[in-house]
Amino acid sequence: MERPLNSPEKETSRRSTPELKSSSGLEGTGNKHTPHLLHKDDWQFWKENGYLIIREAVPLEQAKKLADYLWVFEGKDPDDQDSWYSKPNAPIQMKELTNTGMVEIYQHQYLWDNRQYPKIHQAGTDIWGTGKLWVSIDSADLNFPVRKDLEHSGFSHSDNDPESDA
Repeated sequence: MERPLNSPEKETSRRSTPELKSSSGLEGTGNKHTPHLLHKDDWQFWKENGYLIIREAVPLEQAKKLADYLWVFEGKDPDDQDSWYSKPNAPIQMKELTNTGMVEIYQHQYLWDNRQYPKIHQAGTDIWGTGKLWVSIDSADLNFPVRKDLEHSGFSHSDNDPESDA
């Protein structure tokens, strides 16, 4: 299910949205945050699904620059489906990352560039209830349609405990 954030209707309704109790399950703790980007329905969608689609969060040219680089780094061709399932360019060779879609472009400048846009920070601020955010720029994903003849072991993870004070 896709939520169209930042549509004209949502802009109007967002202004009258009551304070959301955001921040990683902090309902009932008294931590209130007035949202800058997300609407109450967006927050509910985040809680139920664990992701949001934020329209125009990063300029198209910037997103394309990163996407093009992922193809080059992986040695794959977007127009050649046979190349999609070749062995990934995995400098660290961690067994648990095999066939997960993770592209090991650790700390690449294009990732940092994307995370500098205001809507990215605003969404994180609304979700976590604070503007004091940790930035992770470690890797990216390049996922292809799952094929029955190939193992796919994709997963999601977090490198820190969002409940900790660290």
